[in-house]
Amino acid sequence: MRPGLRGRRAQRAEHRLRRLDLGGNRRRQRVHHSRQGRLRTMGSSGADNRVVITGAGPIASVGIGREDFLQGLFEGREGVGPSERLADTGAFAAVAECFDFAAEDFLVSKKTYLDRCAELVLCGCILALGDAGLDYQQIDSERLGISLGTAFGCLESMTNHSARVQAKGVRFGSPMIFTHTMANAPTSIACIEYGIRGPAATWCAGSASGACALEFALRRVREGDTDIMLAGGADALSSVLLAGLSPESGIVPGEGACMLVLEPYERALTRGARILAELVSVSVTGSAGDEHATTPAYGHTFGASVPLSVCAGMTAENAGRTLRAGPAADEFGVRGPGAEVVIVCGDGQ
Repeated sequence: MRPGLRGRRAQRAEHRLRRLDLGGNRRRQRVHHSRQGRLRTMGSSGADNRVVITGAGPIASVGIGREDFLQGLFEGREGVGPSERLADTGAFAAVAECFDFAAEDFLVSKKTYLDRCAELVLCGCILALGDAGLDYQQIDSERLGISLGTAFGCLESMTNHSARVQAKGVRFGSPMIFTHTMANAPTSIACIEYGIRGPAATWCAGSASGACALEFALRRVREGDTDIMLAGGADALSSVLLAGLSPESGIVPGEGACMLVLEPYERALTRGARILAELVSVSVTGSAGDEHATTPAYGHTFGASVPLSVCAGMTAENAGRTLRAGPAADEFGVRGPGAEVVIVCGDGQ
């Protein structure tokens, strides 16, 4: 090859590489600036956009629905007794079961099969929407979302499916039951049932599952990704769950669900909704005070929750109005390993 031709080709190749490199740098710079702009927008809007709770749908052993649940608490209604649904509770003399709960009384359509956890979630959603004065058929499905927290998910369906496969073989596993074995099945079914096409997420984080779901929903509403979020938690009793618990120590095993309706403050005022509370911030950290191998040292997670709460908007004025998740927390929300969740609620109006 002639020396002049080789040199020109080398120059052209170098020029192309330089253009590609410059283009890549420009693209990276554009992405960087766009991300920075998005973060600034999220931060500024997050401080201004207030989020309120306008509906609640609790399902518990002491009451079903917000009014009945509150009345049950005020009356001191007994919520613990022998299980009516699980005959093989073994040594457990009593459980906190949703005794008077029948899913068919709330569901809008007949179902061939539903896991107990899914039943609780579907009914909790319709109760919360009703309490908020909302009809899911009148809501823009693209602006309606759901965030669910569950520690065990559809454990009953998973147990039944596994037992059938072990007894008869893989070919005889039920396709219908299998689709209900995953933890996100209740969320998916709720999306189908109520036409939810906005943000949808399922969180499995032990006793912090519901708080994680609430934190995600708060961000989605505050950042304007959706107008209404259904957020909460649910877990159901099952024989395999009881088999792993000690009948001689610990808390009474129970089941239940509660879904909340979150929406922007201005939207709630515009439609004349009753505001139950204002959700200011949610901070999640730690391990709920459980004693296990990965438990942090005493106080470490509580220290971590303080800056998280500050970043989320928690101030000295509302620090006294906090809800903490985790067993047997002391006045600072700390039990051994540390605080797990700090949820700050305002005064409503």
